[in-house]
Amino acid sequence: MPDTITVWEKDPALAGRLTTVPVPDVAKLPLGFRFIPAALPHNDDPTTAEFRYWTAAATVRRAADFWAACSQPPDRWRHGQVLDVYVDRGKALQSAYDGQSLSFYHGSPAGHPAIVVYSGESPDLLCHELGHAILDAIRPDFTNRGLLETDAFIEAFGDMSAILCAMQIPSYCSALLEETAGGNFWSSSSLSRVAAQFGAAVRMEDPNDADVDCLRNAWNEHLYVDPVGLDGSGPPDTIAANPHSFSRVFTGAFFEALAGMLSVVVGNNEARPEDLQQISREMRDILVDGAKGASVDARFYASVAAAMLEASGKYHGGYPAVFQTVFDRRNILPALIV
Repeated sequence: MPDTITVWEKDPALAGRLTTVPVPDVAKLPLGFRFIPAALPHNDDPTTAEFRYWTAAATVRRAADFWAACSQPPDRWRHGQVLDVYVDRGKALQSAYDGQSLSFYHGSPAGHPAIVVYSGESPDLLCHELGHAILDAIRPDFTNRGLLETDAFIEAFGDMSAILCAMQIPSYCSALLEETAGGNFWSSSSLSRVAAQFGAAVRMEDPNDADVDCLRNAWNEHLYVDPVGLDGSGPPDTIAANPHSFSRVFTGAFFEALAGMLSVVVGNNEARPEDLQQISREMRDILVDGAKGASVDARFYASVAAAMLEASGKYHGGYPAVFQTVFDRRNILPALIV
């Protein structure tokens, strides 16, 4: 086994975007993993099971280490020190966290048997499901509440985890700054477009189940409305009363605030990869502080947003105005003077 391995950076849809990383120690505590089946020899061919295994191993280790360094880190998963990971559990077009394990599958869109998608090869999906496990370890009381907004926030947290974890890769940050012309961070980009490969497959089955260019795009203009009056499903340019659709309201606010944080940090200077990593770490901590400080009630989004707003000033004096402006514009929080 070599000392370093080659894996996908963010999503297989970004053709050729690979990165070289040290061989991960998946069993390292806290937040250890047990892969089922156990380790395979490495193979640099992205079409192989071996490559998919090591992409999954490197990605979840990187993501867990990122969240373990947060302001109020969990020291164990909800049900123990070690979380099971199934890189390919069978045939289905899905990925899942069930409280005990992370499970990934392979599947084809209905009517398109020649297209086979492995959810466990996408760092976006790996970090999304890992985000569910992190939030469950931090606030296990969020699950099974029967409230749309808590369920939607759980899904948003997964997408936010995918975005923040991608920003830990310096080579990807450099490529992202080139892609966004060094300054237009508030735009549709490979960062905002979560799980583009998987989204394309899902869209073949039902165009209402994915955004037009990915599974869900954090660059959006979705505003908060009372979900009581919403339909249970609808086209991707609308918000529906189901967790995956309604999650995009909070994810959009998060991404807009993240862009605002970058503007505060860099001022009139050109953004650097280290600036992206700085705001990703600070946003991680603000999210965790927000989740920790939130109360579970019917206006759950507002509760999380208020706690994030309060926490943001600990990291930069210019951040509260950013969060207040975004949460106010999105109708998540009422206007306040900060």
